[in-house]
Amino acid sequence: MLINFRVENFRSLKDAQELDLRPVYREGSDSLTVSAIYGANASGKSNVLRALEFMHDAVTDQGGWNHRNRIRLAPFLLDQESKNRPTSFAVELIIDDIKYNYGFTASRERILEEWLHSFPKKKKRVLFERDADKYYFGPSFASARAEVIKEITPTTGLYISTAGKANEKSSQAVFSWFSQQLWFADDAEGSRAMQRGQTMSLLRDADKRARVEKLLAAADLGISETRVEDFEIEFQEETDESDFGGAFHVALADGKATVRYRGKRPDLPPHIRTLIETDSSLAFRHRGVSDHEFTLEQESRGTQTWFDIVGLVVRALDEGHTLVVDELDTSLHPLLLAQMIRLFQKDESNPRKAQLIFTTHDASLMGRNRGEELLKRDEIWFTQKNPETGSTELYPLTDFKPRDGLNWEKRYLGGSVGAVPYISENMFDEALSR
Repeated sequence: MLINFRVENFRSLKDAQELDLRPVYREGSDSLTVSAIYGANASGKSNVLRALEFMHDAVTDQGGWNHRNRIRLAPFLLDQESKNRPTSFAVELIIDDIKYNYGFTASRERILEEWLHSFPKKKKRVLFERDADKYYFGPSFASARAEVIKEITPTTGLYISTAGKANEKSSQAVFSWFSQQLWFADDAEGSRAMQRGQTMSLLRDADKRARVEKLLAAADLGISETRVEDFEIEFQEETDESDFGGAFHVALADGKATVRYRGKRPDLPPHIRTLIETDSSLAFRHRGVSDHEFTLEQESRGTQTWFDIVGLVVRALDEGHTLVVDELDTSLHPLLLAQMIRLFQKDESNPRKAQLIFTTHDASLMGRNRGEELLKRDEIWFTQKNPETGSTELYPLTDFKPRDGLNWEKRYLGGSVGAVPYISENMFDEALSR
């Protein structure tokens, strides 16, 4: 479970910024299960999530975060000093009732600092600390194996990554949280394909299928039944002189996809495989007078979005994941989005304390429904650009000491807490005036 995330000098996040998920108005919980970030376009709210995703990629050593002995950092570029300063990331986690602090500082050339501390019985225990090439291993961590892992850790790589891949026990808890428990989703094609693949896999699981279908039905999309068939891809090399264009051509028929190609057999990217599988093996029946099946591509954009995200939601709630979604409100009705948020807020549907962290423009989520808050006051965060420096400032609604019972939707849109765009009607009129 994520308790706290800190980042400094990443994209528009010039100065140290902190997303603190500890509850303010309730007791009995170490961390909130929902956190929403609001802000104007280009205010930097997505950069907060990108910073956490960069840390994830660095720890799990994937996503091309370093290449050819260079770390692909993205420091703040609007002043000369920040371009040459290092970038820092840190998290505070609770895993199996033990708190951990982990973080690192990096330049483009190397890892400058790295540390991992645990707090069993609330007492600090240093597991390891790194200062460039110098390491200190705490008494509970030091071993001949730790020394070997240190020697094979590159200057542009993280010790925890090398240790995690080597199944080194003392660092495995934090490495496993990043690699297995932290999930990201957005509206990009590759991410949508990954989400869709998760939902498809659950529909093929006899124990999970009913839950996915119930969530599709509960969304009032008109879907009465989902049909998933076995799926097969067959590769067929073309030897004639016909020209079908592109590197390969896909034909769908009878639950099978035939990939025609010329020359070397193509390696289909994961998102292409998922799209082919969806088109060839998934169909929906709708309530109506006549019986007809529709493919997912024939469904509305909102239906596609809900179908894609449902798999990640079910897995997160079942396994206690931290799900991070950029622009969660894309193509989803506010009432449907509200029900998704409630799934993470309620103990009955979220007994494993899964977390949902997301950015949104949907101010209606701040409002009150039948006198009850949907997003609680300590679940709301804002990003705003500093007009002088162009850097992002991240701050919570609780900074304003909000009283219970107020309508924060109207106050936010009215500019009472910032994080809204300054829009000039005169400039819009002048831009298109004749």
